[in-house]
Amino acid sequence: MYKSIEVICVTETHFSSDILDAEIYIEGFSMFRKDRDFRIDNSTGSISGGGGSIIYVKNCCNASLVNSFLKAPDSLAVNINTSGGLISICCIYRSTSLNLEQNNALISCIKSICSERNDFETLLLGDFNLPNVLWETGSINSNIASKNQFLVTQQKFMDVFNDSGLTWYFTNETTRRRLVKDTLQESLLDQVLYTNDALVNGCKIVSPLGKSDHVGILVELVVSPDTSKCLKEKIIKPIWGKISSEELLNFSLKNTDCDSALIPLL
Repeated sequence: MYKSIEVICVTETHFSSDILDAEIYIEGFSMFRKDRDFRIDNSTGSISGGGGSIIYVKNCCNASLVNSFLKAPDSLAVNINTSGGLISICCIYRSTSLNLEQNNALISCIKSICSERNDFETLLLGDFNLPNVLWETGSINSNIASKNQFLVTQQKFMDVFNDSGLTWYFTNETTRRRLVKDTLQESLLDQVLYTNDALVNGCKIVSPLGKSDHVGILVELVVSPDTSKCLKEKIIKPIWGKISSEELLNFSLKNTDCDSALIPLL
């Protein structure tokens, strides 16, 4: 099952410029990373730690970064050509510590990429951190007239989800479990949203990545990436009994790493 995975999204990576691409590279995948590049409190000074997201896409898939979505804090998006047309996949991490301006930037990016002007479908997934949302009804578990900024912000996100015609997959599952002072906390913070109900075939909760207190989510789409532009290198194997000495020499030189084959002379 996991061998068929073609896109991997990871949130809250905590990566920084000190971590090289080579250190987080996955063989066979292209990498699109968005490290945190701002301070949570919006003050001048060093960048706040934590946050960040990353998307891995199989090399055989035709994918490109959505530059306009880079305005969203800690989040990013890629466009992928599929058998059903172009799809935007957005990897979202919304920290509860974001200020008003930063939350509005994320809302604006979501609204833009789901716009009716776009002729492609959109898939948003990740850690939205909306703990007061009742996903069964799409409402906020609070007084509708509440002026609590934390609740007001969550309502803004639900408004843009509904206005953009987004459907969400999970309604009462648990996607995070953690112990706080010997008390088990269970919540639904991670979500999968999409602009077309026919786009997603199903979602399955799987084991967490490493020591994360969030579960993994396996999303099955009804479309597959367009790999028609991938050219497989044709490997020509010589028939040893039918090649000349010159051909054998040329083949040997072409397939020999001369640097590693050198023996130091003492």
